[in-house]
Amino acid sequence: MRRITTLTIALALLAAPALAADRAAADAAMRRAMAAFGAGDPRTARVEMQNALKADPGWAAAHAMQARILLALGDGLGAEAELERALRAGVPAASISSFLAHAHVLNGNGEAALAVLDRDPPPADQAGYAARIRAQALAALGDMAAAEAAFDQSLALAPKDVATWVALGRFRMDVADQAGAVAAADRAMAIAPRSVDAMVLKGILVRNQYGLVAALPWFERAAEIDPQDVDALLEAAATLGDLGRAREMLAMTRRALALDGRNVRAFYLQAVLAARARNFGLARSLLQRTGDALDDMPGGMLLQAVLEIDSGSYEQAIGRLDRLVSMQPDNLRVRRLLGTAQWRAGNYREAIAALRPIADRPDADVYTLTVTGRALEAIDARDEAAAYLDRASTSAPRGGAPFDGGGDLGTLAREAALDRGAPARIRYIRGLLAVGRGDQALSEARALQRAHSGTPAAHILVGDALGAIGQPLEAADAYRLAANISFNEPVALRLIDALDRGGRRADAIATLNLFLTQNPRNVAALLLASDYFQAAEQWGDSIRILEGLRARIGNRDALILNNLAWAWFRKGDADKGLAYAARAYALAPSNPAAADAFGWLLFETDTDRRAGIELLEKARAIAPASPAVHWHLAQAYAAVGRKPEAMGAARSALASPGFGQAAEAKALIARL
Repeated sequence: MRRITTLTIALALLAAPALAADRAAADAAMRRAMAAFGAGDPRTARVEMQNALKADPGWAAAHAMQARILLALGDGLGAEAELERALRAGVPAASISSFLAHAHVLNGNGEAALAVLDRDPPPADQAGYAARIRAQALAALGDMAAAEAAFDQSLALAPKDVATWVALGRFRMDVADQAGAVAAADRAMAIAPRSVDAMVLKGILVRNQYGLVAALPWFERAAEIDPQDVDALLEAAATLGDLGRAREMLAMTRRALALDGRNVRAFYLQAVLAARARNFGLARSLLQRTGDALDDMPGGMLLQAVLEIDSGSYEQAIGRLDRLVSMQPDNLRVRRLLGTAQWRAGNYREAIAALRPIADRPDADVYTLTVTGRALEAIDARDEAAAYLDRASTSAPRGGAPFDGGGDLGTLAREAALDRGAPARIRYIRGLLAVGRGDQALSEARALQRAHSGTPAAHILVGDALGAIGQPLEAADAYRLAANISFNEPVALRLIDALDRGGRRADAIATLNLFLTQNPRNVAALLLASDYFQAAEQWGDSIRILEGLRARIGNRDALILNNLAWAWFRKGDADKGLAYAARAYALAPSNPAAADAFGWLLFETDTDRRAGIELLEKARAIAPASPAVHWHLAQAYAAVGRKPEAMGAARSALASPGFGQAAEAKALIARL
């Protein structure tokens, strides 16, 4: 977009006579603008073209050239206005129809873009460009097959056009063809190694494929080549922010705003930075500068909902999150936040409906399980509530799990049969997994994998199906194929979990370390690393991770505080352990894991044995199937001479499958 891709307009512009009173000034400014634009400096070109138009406001060709420059800057509205002026001044419609269609695409009006191209076919030397714009318009309208055909036509006409390869890469990325997107980006880089647009696309794909650390040099190099490229600056800023390098992120956004003082994404990133620092007032102020531009952007909607929940505007947040869930039904974070908003608003049935798809997963987090259980209690469904609260009593496994977004299996099957596209087939396979039909899910997933080998979701579903039928190492092989395309959090957690369940813990830990090397602030991965350190009794390493998370999140996460309590206690600092256990319990008094930890530490440290036993009994009442709680009670009862109760609790612990301290429990019973 920074280079003139056709000589027709350029020659016409230079040949057009200036009719201004200051003809020489207008012509000189035009030539300076053309030189700057050809050198890849559209911002300078825009200023020079403004000078030309000031000298000759009626110069039709100058309006057309200014539109071309504005297109390169991504200003669709400005370009459209300049092209309309050019048309009124006498520029032939066909000569600029490609540019007008491009402006319509930037403005989100794909139908208008197609109408322009059909009504005023562009000249032959713009055919490749026009085909690219047609492809982008079709993609915006959701006609992906026609868009792909138009991209093929564009490349057949202009096989070395970098802009088309970049647009194709972004199109493939949007349709989840990560491998195809990488191939397109690599082709663009091969044609033009210093193309900033290609470099930014490559950085985005590297970030998806390998992680944040690997991606950052691509954006930094792009910004070095063109310090005025706002996209490169903002992609670098977003990556720096996710890496926790807040000062550098802020500096990048300020550089972007110096170039484009109304840039919505720059204000959004600054608002995210403020929200991460829990400066919600500043975050709101920054978001206000974006007007309504973020109302339909998922990231903006999510941030606005967080701020609304913080201010107590629950119903407003619920409306926004309901719409976001309909846009992204598989986004667990959004569903969890919606459940939180419904819970705080007292809408218990709605909270259950939002959270249950997450709570029913084998890797459900403690917070979701607890809120779901309490919401069920609030509607007097106590038996159901007990099941969720019981699961909340122990740390959930952190491996990824297939998400069942709901829906009747028959309906899903019909949709998959009528629309053989990947999204419908993915929903059907997930439905099969949800009802336990693993073999059939595997057959369908393998067919999808053959048809869409460049799509990570296809390999993930094969892995999910293999895991469901008890083949974790085969599942790991499928997840590894997905990881080769996109090594993101869901893929990494699934791969780690499958390796661990297959008896290859060393490989699981190596995979986790690799993921953390690229994504050092990923919360789920850090919590998993902490779990591994605790399992290996490496308390110091576990504490280092958990204290780092606490510093970022604050004293608001009962699970982190509870894990810190155990780690400090087992490291030998009973006072710190007890303090963290007390904080965790104060934060979540109905959480059985928090009650268990606080009760056990009160008992073990002789701080208050009676209160400790009472808390352990409370934990047992909330989570009667937890072997850990029964075992703690057995030891506490035995220590205070309550032998029959100690034997009963020990036997309850032994009755739980997978209880890891069976030998100690049997020895305790024998002593009693």
